[in-house]
Amino acid sequence: MKAWWAVAFVVLLACRSEPAPPGGVLDRAKFKEVLLEAQLIEARITQEMVTEKRVDGPVLQYYDSLFAAQGITREEFTRTFDRYAARPEELKSVYEEILVDLGRRKDGGK
Repeated sequence: MKAWWAVAFVVLLACRSEPAPPGGVLDRAKFKEVLLEAQLIEARITQEMVTEKRVDGPVLQYYDSLFAAQGITREEFTRTFDRYAARPEELKSVYEEILVDLGRRKDGGK
């Protein structure tokens, strides 16, 4: 009888989905989406600095607009980024996915 419970426990562990993130932290898909858009903001800022010789761009407004459009707060994003920064391999994986997505966008696909 004990063996049956052990097998059931192992099966339950194997079948469970990715655990939900702790409170106040974005799930991976949402974090990736917001981080991708943040990369586009950074590219825009760089472009403005180079082409327009602009050093006083509305950086905070760009990010505030991003967070509002995504329905999140700056604090949620920061908490999530800090959580991933403490897990460099996970953060690297997210950035690798973002690079693939940006490549698709560049090639005309979304």
